[in-house]
Amino acid sequence: MEAIEFQTTLGSDGIIAIPSEFGSKVRKGKVRVIVIEEEPQRVDDDTDPQNVKNYIKYLMANPIKVDKSKPFLKRDELYDRSL
Repeated sequence: MEAIEFQTTLGSDGIIAIPSEFGSKVRKGKVRVIVIEEEPQRVDDDTDPQNVKNYIKYLMANPIKVDKSKPFLKRDELYDRSL
């Protein structure tokens, strides 16, 4: 089985047009077709961080909760300049 990949536009009648350069490779009979739609354009949405163009604006409206009982670094670790 040989795989051929190409992009085409699905017709209003539901027919997938095979480009002429692949016409000789595709024989009549049974074929397996995998259809992958183009991803739609993302819309700005202040509820989903993946869609927010201005991430700072999103963070101001939805701050991240941090457990203040455990510091991330101790003071010595924070100011340690050794590499």
